[in-house]
Amino acid sequence: MQIEIIIIGLLLVLSAAAIHGALGVGFPMLATPVLALVYDLKVAITFTIVPSFLAILFSLYQCRNYSVDLKEHYLLIAVVSLGSLSGAWLLTWANASVLKLLLAGAILLYLLSGFLRKYLCLLSSRPVAFPVLMGASAGLIGGATNAIAPLLMIYLLERVRSTKEIILVANICFLIGELMQLAVFSLFFTFEDLQLVPLSMITLVTYIGLLAGFKFQSTIDEYWYRSIIRYALSIFMCILTYQGVISLFFSGASVA
Repeated sequence: MQIEIIIIGLLLVLSAAAIHGALGVGFPMLATPVLALVYDLKVAITFTIVPSFLAILFSLYQCRNYSVDLKEHYLLIAVVSLGSLSGAWLLTWANASVLKLLLAGAILLYLLSGFLRKYLCLLSSRPVAFPVLMGASAGLIGGATNAIAPLLMIYLLERVRSTKEIILVANICFLIGELMQLAVFSLFFTFEDLQLVPLSMITLVTYIGLLAGFKFQSTIDEYWYRSIIRYALSIFMCILTYQGVISLFFSGASVA
């Protein structure tokens, strides 16, 4: 692998961590497509587990003085857990090309979230159907691709008014998703499967990015950051779609 690709990849991971530090969400969804451009999606997700734990715990620590009644979100958290477990299991056997297309589709959901929200919010008056549908879908997609954020944020933005509560509940769901992935991966992967050098580099870069992001949390221009995220994800989505389609339809890959 060329040193230029490694440097660019680490800089993009650094940016993803900084954005998570500033906004409180985003690292798994932003970092996974970067790594999936070079690695198999399963490998890319294993590389993000430790850094994602770090990013999530940092965000939860930032909300340590904010109290929220989790009883209001127990149903969402429960179905996210089940969805994440199912998605992580899917990741262990599904074709990598199909999963890249699924990740591209999840990114598209994020890009269209403003449009989708107009229609999904029609379910917001249903106290059971809304969290079950959104939580299960977010968990399933998140467990398989790390892109849990789009549907989860659509739900939270519709049901929660406090930014701190959104960050807190979202990161609890992110944490559960990572734990489910770790539980499933522990059954299928061994310590020897880990590539410790790139994992250590990604974790260190994530830590630096988080510290930088937290320092700019109070002065962030949210519109500017969101615009960058949308443009970057649009590029990743196109590349992942291209890779998935080429591999699936022109390399004789099977669906499972």
